[in-house]
Parts: sequence; structure tokens; C-alpha cells
Amino acid sequence: MVAQPSTKPKSGRAGTDGSARLAAADPHRMSGSTPDELQDDAVRTRIISPSLLLPAEIVILELKPSRWLAVSASLPVMAVALTLVALVCTIDPLQSVRQPAVIISMWIIGLRLALALLQCLGRTYVLTDRRILIQSGVFNVVVEAMGLEAIETTFVAQAMAQRVVGIGTIFFRSASPGRESLAWEHVRNAKEVHARVVVQIDRWKHNLSSMEGP
Repeated sequence: MVAQPSTKPKSGRAGTDGSARLAAADPHRMSGSTPDELQDDAVRTRIISPSLLLPAEIVILELKPSRWLAVSASLPVMAVALTLVALVCTIDPLQSVRQPAVIISMWIIGLRLALALLQCLGRTYVLTDRRILIQSGVFNVVVEAMGLEAIETTFVAQAMAQRVVGIGTIFFRSASPGRESLAWEHVRNAKEVHARVVVQIDRWKHNLSSMEGP
């Protein structure tokens, strides 16, 4: 795993409740978005359910993980199934069960890939003007969130295989005891996405500080 240099966003003193109250009072100023950007945001089709958003919260970025996530999640099952195929093809006493074993192994691989793809499609990464969110699950939807003011450190990590296919994982670490870290896994163009997130983190913390005063 090769980690990119850490980026430590500016620290903020406001809590989530305070930031929500301030943003509701003046959402244009707190988000840092221009009126044209807000108008574009309003007409754009959203992936995440509006019910998951706070009052006056503005969605800035929505991402789906790369399809490589499905392949990565299926690798252990694929390895076991292919090992079984190799054994029955090379051991003569198992010749009688060779064809059924190959068919069953291919079905197992196919079903595992289909399940992993479904899980991949059910995952969404969201950046709003004040939070990062991870929505996952198909039938049982789970949402994890972290306020931008709570993020102490964020960085991009890429394994060698991820670098080859152009994806990476973005980590967010918080100093809050209740939530240590979140991760956006298998993100395409991870460095560019990370830079955009850092800009919004700094903007949100700066606006919170300026609104609250000394």
C-alpha cells in the first residue's frame, strides 16, 4: 500500500449542531457556492435520497465506486473455485467429477461476481457542503457520515494494482472518539477527487470560523 502525503485540513471549533444552524441561516454563504452553482445543483438528478440530507444541506459531489471493487471483493471466492478446477483437471482419480466440478465452480464465480456488482451499485460516496457520507447496501441501506469540521486528516492510499487501473482509496480520520475514520474505496481519479474534497473542508471550516467570530 502506497500512501500519498497527508493533507491536514484547517481545524474547526464548531460542532455539527452549530454548523447546521449556521448553514440553515445562510446556506449560500456557508456552502461557498454561487447562485448559478446552486441552481445547477437543484436541477441535477441525485443518487442519494433527499431524506438523508440535513435542512439546507447542499450536495456537491456524488460518486460510485469503480467496478474493480466487485472484482476485488470476489477474489477470495474466485481463487478457491479456480483452485478446485485446477485440482480436478490435473488429478486423474477425479476425472469422473471433472465436468460437474468445472460447471459448479463457474457458477460459484458468476454468482459471487453478480452479488459483488450489486453491492457495488448499492454504494454511493457523497460530499455535501458540510459532511461526507457513505451510503451502502441494497435491501438494508446503511449510511455513515462525518462532519467536515470533525475531519482532522485526509489522504489517498493506492496499492500497486490500484495505481495500474487508476483507482485509489480516500481516507478520512477524525479526532472524535465516536468516529475514528471513514474510507471511500476504489475511487476513480482519487487524487483529483481528494483535492476537491479538501477544498470544501477548508472552505467549510473557514466559513464556520468567520461566522462564529473570535
